[in-house]
Amino acid sequence: MTAMIGYIGIGDMGGSMAGWLAQQDEFDVHVFDLSADAVAAVVEKGATAAESGAALAAACDHISICVPNDEIVMDVISGENGILESCNPGTTIAIHSTIHPDTVRDAAALAADHQVIVFDASVGGGTANADKGNLSIMVGVPDSGLTPTARAVLDSCGGVVFEAGGVGTGAAMKVAFNVMTYFQQAAASAAHQIMVGEGADPALLLDGWRHIGQLGALTELFWGILDISADDKGGPIGDFLKGPIYLAEKDLDLAASLGLETGRPMPVVEAVRDSMNLVYGMPDAADEQES
Repeated sequence: MTAMIGYIGIGDMGGSMAGWLAQQDEFDVHVFDLSADAVAAVVEKGATAAESGAALAAACDHISICVPNDEIVMDVISGENGILESCNPGTTIAIHSTIHPDTVRDAAALAADHQVIVFDASVGGGTANADKGNLSIMVGVPDSGLTPTARAVLDSCGGVVFEAGGVGTGAAMKVAFNVMTYFQQAAASAAHQIMVGEGADPALLLDGWRHIGQLGALTELFWGILDISADDKGGPIGDFLKGPIYLAEKDLDLAASLGLETGRPMPVVEAVRDSMNLVYGMPDAADEQES
């Protein structure tokens, strides 16, 4: 029997995940996003466009949400036009967004009143892995467990699915996952600067890391950004890079906040957060204002 699946939030990651699911025979995928172009791209892969989030929720057994931040997640679920009122009892909602664990728990508590199950299923690996169903998925498992449909969706999208603990722990694991990613970027950027500053070839570092098995695919991909000239970063490429820099700052700020909430200040996380423009080889906002 084909499972009725909904997907709300068809940005880069959401579009890749929804597009992958739409190409699998076991799912009938319905999508909704404020961008008609984003929806059209996934419809071309086999999805059905929903007229609204409410219409999508009424038709689907499982709904995935992949929107930018905590506020929008809560708005999608329980806002003025939120989907909770339209969900059938027993519907599962997986939140893929990188948000505070408590936001997931709050959403789960609200949904329980409607006999709807909300849980976190944070994702890592980028769109290249999402396009082929090979993500790392970090799940905060609800007390009732995962329904067969929810599990089938996660297994289809993920090369590996980690059950981190109860609801909220998947979101926490994703924050930690991103700290590791951005620290690797910061280290690569500093190393690149040392090599360039001393007139040495930065590419030799890549060969050295590969030889001892320390070079990861994402770090190598990021290395290409470091080789882009400062002049080029002042044009369209620089405008594009502002997006990932914003996300890095947002996620690292969330990590620092979680540290403070548990009595463990993280000054190193704060330092990397405040240095992401430099990490990407972009001018600092204050420097731009002075120039």
